[in-house]
Amino acid sequence: MTYIEELLVERIRERVGDPIRFVDLPETTNKAFVHKVPPPVSLDELELAEQKLGFQLPSLLRALYSQVGNGGFGPGYGLIGLNSMGAKNFHVNLVDGYLAGINFVHPDYPPWPRQFITICNWGDSITSVLDWITSEGSVYRYNGDKYEQGPFEKVMTLESPSLQTWLEDWLNDHPLF
Repeated sequence: MTYIEELLVERIRERVGDPIRFVDLPETTNKAFVHKVPPPVSLDELELAEQKLGFQLPSLLRALYSQVGNGGFGPGYGLIGLNSMGAKNFHVNLVDGYLAGINFVHPDYPPWPRQFITICNWGDSITSVLDWITSEGSVYRYNGDKYEQGPFEKVMTLESPSLQTWLEDWLNDHPLF
C-alpha cells in the first residue's frame, strides 16, 4: 500500500467516527441510530475471502476491510461487507454476491463479468462496481434498471478512474451520484 493510500485510510477512519457523515445513505438525522459499522475483518478472514474469490483484492480495499470496518461506511449505502459478518447488500456480502453472479446460469442472461466486484449500493438497482483487474481499480456505475439483454457492461459508465479517487471525492464531499 502506498503512503497516499495510508493517509486516505486514516482520513476514512476519522470520518467513520462521525455519526452523521460515515455513510451517505439513508438520509436520516443521526445515521448511527439506524446503522452501525461492523468491526474490521481479521487477516485470516481477509485471506479466506480472497481464496473464495480466486484473487487478491486491491491493497486499498484490503486496508479498508482490515483497518476500518467490514463495510457499512462510505459512499451510497456504504461499502458492502466482505463476509457474512459485515454490512450486506440485500442480505448478500461481497464474496457471496460475486460468486453468485459469475456462476449464474440462465438462458436469457450472461454470467456477471469476472473483472467487476460490486462494492457499493445506491438503491434502485444502481451499484458501484470495481474493476479489480486494472492496476488503478476503476470504479463504474452499474444501472440494472437500464439492462435489457447482452453484456452487463453495456449499462456501466465510468464513475471514477480509480478507487482512490472515488474515495477522495467522497471524503471531499464531491457528488458521486
